[in-house]
Amino acid sequence: MGLYSIQIQTERWAVTATMDPSKIFVYFGYAMSGVFLVLGVYVLFFFPEEIHLPGKFRVMFGVVLLLYSVYRFISLRIKQRQADEEHQFE
Repeated sequence: MGLYSIQIQTERWAVTATMDPSKIFVYFGYAMSGVFLVLGVYVLFFFPEEIHLPGKFRVMFGVVLLLYSVYRFISLRIKQRQADEEHQFE
């Protein structure tokens, strides 16, 4: 070993994994879709009566939350399939 030599020791069982940052956004999108779904179901079926909210508004708001969660899920799924197809051709 000379003066300028560097010794590098690698661990036998070391696991290095890199995660694509776009995958984090995909998981976050699915999580938000689930949150909107749960919130929509809560507003429709389990909203407390102590909070005075007109029934028509409650139903309308719950349905909008449910539809938005379905929209987010479907649009995220379509984008993910397109990205997968682009990566196949690389």
